[in-house]
Amino acid sequence: MNDQLISALKTGNKEALMEILQDSPEYINTILNEHEATPFEVALDYGFTAIAEMLIKLPGFDLNHTDHNPLRLAIDLGYLDIAKQLLEIGANPNYRPQQMSSALLLCLDNEYFDLAELMVEKGAEVNIRNDNGWTPLIWASMKGRVKAVEFLLKHGAAVDVCNNDGWNAVTGAYFKQRLEVVDKLLAQGAVFSAKYSEAAMLSAYQRGHINIAKKLLADGVNPDVENEDKETMLIIAITKGDDDMLKALVAAGANPNARNKDSHPALSLLAQNGKNEFISLLIDKGADVNLQSKSGRTAAYWAATYNQSSTLGLLHSKGANLDLRNEDGWSPLMVAADKGYFESVTNLVQLKVNLEYRTQKGNTAQRIAQINAPTNKYGSMTDTSFKLIVELLKETRQQ
Repeated sequence: MNDQLISALKTGNKEALMEILQDSPEYINTILNEHEATPFEVALDYGFTAIAEMLIKLPGFDLNHTDHNPLRLAIDLGYLDIAKQLLEIGANPNYRPQQMSSALLLCLDNEYFDLAELMVEKGAEVNIRNDNGWTPLIWASMKGRVKAVEFLLKHGAAVDVCNNDGWNAVTGAYFKQRLEVVDKLLAQGAVFSAKYSEAAMLSAYQRGHINIAKKLLADGVNPDVENEDKETMLIIAITKGDDDMLKALVAAGANPNARNKDSHPALSLLAQNGKNEFISLLIDKGADVNLQSKSGRTAAYWAATYNQSSTLGLLHSKGANLDLRNEDGWSPLMVAADKGYFESVTNLVQLKVNLEYRTQKGNTAQRIAQINAPTNKYGSMTDTSFKLIVELLKETRQQ
């Protein structure tokens, strides 16, 4: 009888098949050994849709056959009319075999949206999870399937459900750079999953997706997340010259004493460029005005290095010790004298810094300027800023 059943199915012999099933109705759901499939599956595999439609209407047909699901097969093979008939007569739209996607996700994968609408109408759960915890929305978001995402959101898919690894839809979409999907999810109130939110914010900022980074920051993500060089976003923003992000990070509570990979504090980086507004901001937020790098360089040292005279005055007004020296014994005054920065030297003298400090080689700031001063053929200093510095320091030291 089994051979006769298989023969009838393979040849599309509807009459012979009906005769067999009338005599042995239990065969309607049997697993045929040769094919490891049910009669319904064999019929669809061979494209005999009339037989498949006949089978689903017979008494005893298992609409939700375990591991041999008619609905899923009909969707998989693209027999949408049969899939609709199965749904109308009670097929379970939420059936999902182990290690396989749900019927709804299969439907969305093929962009059968009309059928998907019917599935939802018949009770398909839009938040169904697979063995790894993936929902249709997580899948669609990571794949960048915009239409599927829109469909799921329209039908109330939960935007913040996480898979077993802690990824939710917006996190997955971002790391796959599905930015159109990210925007749609954020508009629906999605937030990045906590486990990956810091990495997402850092990545977004480094890739230039500023709005995403700022949204994560506003959502309370740790502003002191570090890159591979152990630099916080505050340091990255200062390095980029991104004033808006700098303000946002400070407002979010970023550590004002953060350092770059070379151990230079945030204030020092700002001092190099004379960013007085932000220097004041960081100091007001608790930045140590005298914080030194591993080599002993302070913000004042760097202000002198780059002739940021007004910054030297600001740092002094905020309590900076302008006489702190680096590991080689160089003070800000010495640095300014070495480079011939008369404006900065004048300012430092007016701020009454120590003029008598000596380097490890025994040179004062005056002597450093004199060594660097251009001379004429007679050995006399020519009229340069170095000569002015030497004269100023000499006169001041004699007072």
